[in-house]
Amino acid sequence: MKKINQAMIYGILLMSIVIVISGCKKKTETVTYPTVSFIVTYLTVQLQAGGEGVQFYANCNSTDVKMTKVEILDPIHSGTVTYNLNGQGYVKSQIFDLQDAGTAYQKQGGTYQITFTGLRTVDNAPFTVISNVSVAK
Repeated sequence: MKKINQAMIYGILLMSIVIVISGCKKKTETVTYPTVSFIVTYLTVQLQAGGEGVQFYANCNSTDVKMTKVEILDPIHSGTVTYNLNGQGYVKSQIFDLQDAGTAYQKQGGTYQITFTGLRTVDNAPFTVISNVSVAK
């Protein structure tokens, strides 16, 4: 009878230890990263051939990014211009050009649609973000 009581005590003790240990397991945390978003601005410039042009600038206001390309669709949808950024990295809020230095796009009044394609630096997740910017005539 004494051996049975002793075995029950050891069994209960062992079960208690297992329950406590299993209850102490760390819960897996879900990591969330910021959504990629851009602020686009423009500057009106004089073209060498005459007339007005626009130069676009952007910054990612939410996270660091590696930019692949930017596609710019003008207000009258006459065609998309692709500006390749070739994996260039930009830190959060760093302003970058959306055209080569010393160049500009023909100015057209209306809303330009700009599609950004790249990778979020923190986790290399790909993104495609569309932003609009209204250009005054």
